[in-house]
Amino acid sequence: MRLLIILVFCILHSCVFGQGYFKETQAIRDAYTDIVHLKLDSAKDQVAVIKKDDPNNLLILHLENYIDFFTVFLNEEKEEFKRLEKNKKLRLRKIEKEGDRSSPYYLFVQAEINLQWALVRAKFDQVFKAASESYNAYKLLTSNQKRFPDFIANKKSLSAIHVLVESIPGLVRKLFNIKGSIALGTKEIEEVIDYSEQNDFLYRDEAIAIYSYILYHQNNEKEKAWNYLVESELDPVANPLACFLMSTMAMKQGENDYAIELLANRPLGDEFAKFYYLEFMLGKAKLNRLDPESNIHFKNFINKFKGQHYIKEAYQKLAWYELVVNNNNVPRYKLYMRQAQKEGEELIDGDKQAQKEAKRKSIPHPVLLKARLQFDGGYLQSAYRILIENAHIFSSQNQHEIEYYYRLGRVTQALGNSFDAINYYNMVIQKGEKSDLYYPCNSSLQIALIFEGQKNKRQAIRYFERCLDMQPSDYKNSLHQKAKSGLERVKQ
Repeated sequence: MRLLIILVFCILHSCVFGQGYFKETQAIRDAYTDIVHLKLDSAKDQVAVIKKDDPNNLLILHLENYIDFFTVFLNEEKEEFKRLEKNKKLRLRKIEKEGDRSSPYYLFVQAEINLQWALVRAKFDQVFKAASESYNAYKLLTSNQKRFPDFIANKKSLSAIHVLVESIPGLVRKLFNIKGSIALGTKEIEEVIDYSEQNDFLYRDEAIAIYSYILYHQNNEKEKAWNYLVESELDPVANPLACFLMSTMAMKQGENDYAIELLANRPLGDEFAKFYYLEFMLGKAKLNRLDPESNIHFKNFINKFKGQHYIKEAYQKLAWYELVVNNNNVPRYKLYMRQAQKEGEELIDGDKQAQKEAKRKSIPHPVLLKARLQFDGGYLQSAYRILIENAHIFSSQNQHEIEYYYRLGRVTQALGNSFDAINYYNMVIQKGEKSDLYYPCNSSLQIALIFEGQKNKRQAIRYFERCLDMQPSDYKNSLHQKAKSGLERVKQ
C-alpha cells in the first residue's frame, strides 16, 4: 500500500514537473522592457537565453508574440504578416495543452495574444477576424476576472475594451452579450494606475498609455490627459513608443513646436526597430508650421516605408506643401496628387481622404489650407488673422464658403469664444447639412462638446444625435465614434 502511494506521488510529481508554468522572472522583465522600447533584436537574444535556461516558463510565448506584433505592426509587410501569423495558433495550442490552469496568466496571456493579432489584422483590413479575436479576448479576460479578481493586469486590458463598447453597434453588443462603459473602463484603468504607483508593475507603461488615451479621447478631459502624460515616467528620448504617444498628443493639444522637438530628438540607433511613421509625423508637424523643410520628411517616409498606410496621405501632404509653402505651385500640386491616386492603399481615413481629393478636380484654396494647417499646429492667432484678412474672398455662395465658416468656427472655439464658434458652426450646418462634406458633421460634434462643457445636457444630446444623423464621405467613423462616446458621457 505504501509502495502504491509512493508510486502515485511520483507520477503526480512527474506530471506537475513537466507542466508549463508562468513565472515573472527578472529575465522575463528585462526582455519585456526591451520589447516595449522597440529593441526587438536584443529582446530576441534574451528570449533565446530564457528558452534555454527556463524552457517551461510559458511567459516566453507572451514575449514572442509581443515581438511578432510590433514587427508586423510597424512594418506592415504582407509577406511578413502571413509568415508570422502561423505562430498565433501554435502558441495558443501550447498554452492550452501545457499551461498551468491555476495561474491567472493562463487565460490572460491567451487574451493578450488574441488582442495583439486583432490589432494587427485591423492594419490589413481583416475586420471580421479582428472582431472575432477581440471578442475571444473579451471572453477570456472576463472569465479570468471572475476567477482572479485581484489580478490587476487583467484590468489593464479590460479597461480598453470596456470604454470602446459604446462604439460597437447595439445589436452586436446584445447578440454577443458584450458589456461595458466609459465609466467602468475609466475606473478599471485608474485602479491599475494606483496599483502601479505602489508596486513594481510590469505593464506600467502600457497602463499609462491606455489611461491617457481614455482621458483624452473617451472622457474629453484633454488638458488632464496631456498634463498626466507630460508628468509621467515615459521617456520619449529613450523610447520610440513614448515619443510617438507624447508627440501625437502634443500635436492634438496645439503644442506643435514641442512635438517637433520630440520627434527630431527621437531614438534612432541601430538597436531600435525602424519606426518610419515618426518621420511622417515630423513632416506633418513641420508642415503645420509652414516649414520649408517639411517636404524632406514626407519624401524620406515614402522612400523607406514598405507598408501600405499613410502613403497616399504623404503624397497629399507633399501636394499641400506646394500650395502653402512653395507659392501656390499648382502644377507640382497636381503631380503629387496623381501619385497619391496611384500609390498606397485606401484603407484608413487619411488615405481615403487623400484618394478622394486626388479624384476631385477642385484644388484646395491656399488661404483656407494655410489657416487649417496653422490651426492644426496650434498657431491660433495666425490662423485667425489669415481668415479675417481674407474674408472678402469668400463671399456668399462662393464654393469655399462652407469651409470658410467651418475654419472660423474651429479657430474661435479654440480661442475660447464659444458664442461665435456656435454661430459659425450653425451656419455650416445650415448651408451644408445635405452635402456629403464632413464640415457639418464635425460642426455638430463640436457644438455638442461646447454644450457638454457648459453642462447643457439637453443641447449636447441634441447635437451629438444630429452628428450621428449625418453621413459624411470623409472621417465618418471617427466622428460618429466621438459622438457616441459623448452621448454616453452626457447620459450618465
